Amino acid sequence: MKRILIAAISGCVILFIWGAFSHLVLFIGAGFTPLPNEDTVIRTLQNTLPKQGLYFFPGKDFRRTTAGQESTFEKKFKTGPVGMVIYRPVGGNPLSLGKLGTQFTSNFITSLIISFIVSLLAASYWKRVFAVSLLAALACASVSTIYWNWYEFPTSFFLAQCIDQVVGCMLAGLAIAIIVPSAINRSNKNGR
Repeated sequence: MKRILIAAISGCVILFIWGAFSHLVLFIGAGFTPLPNEDTVIRTLQNTLPKQGLYFFPGKDFRRTTAGQESTFEKKFKTGPVGMVIYRPVGGNPLSLGKLGTQFTSNFITSLIISFIVSLLAASYWKRVFAVSLLAALACASVSTIYWNWYEFPTSFFLAQCIDQVVGCMLAGLAIAIIVPSAINRSNKNGR
């Protein structure tokens, strides 16, 4: 268990540093477009959106929609425009300690899961690193693809996220697979 914790801390630091590099240097702004007429749009949002939230348009209450409302929604959806707005009415620091703390915690949980899985694998070092990379690809296939497909996140954003996840987990996996011995090695030691 001690090795798993040490590996998780090591992987967490690697993921955190990689994430800073990938988001602030390598993929900075991937998929984002500056908002034209920003001041006008912001004033409109401030005057029309009641609170913080994720807004989808054309809008509908997905839990309670009548046949007539569904028909209207489909017509609006087909003719457009269609989009989402993630809105927070108050400002804040884009790199606040709270956001960095949440990211670090997320990286630690990810590394802890990876470390535990690596400890269960009876495979060579490189196969365990490859398995960790596949876990990241699984996350992209199961989550990021949904946002790209259904909500039409830009392809450049989607690809940057996938590369970020796979490379980050591969780098963490390189360290974790060194620190956490293979299940084969542990069983050989215990068998002696």
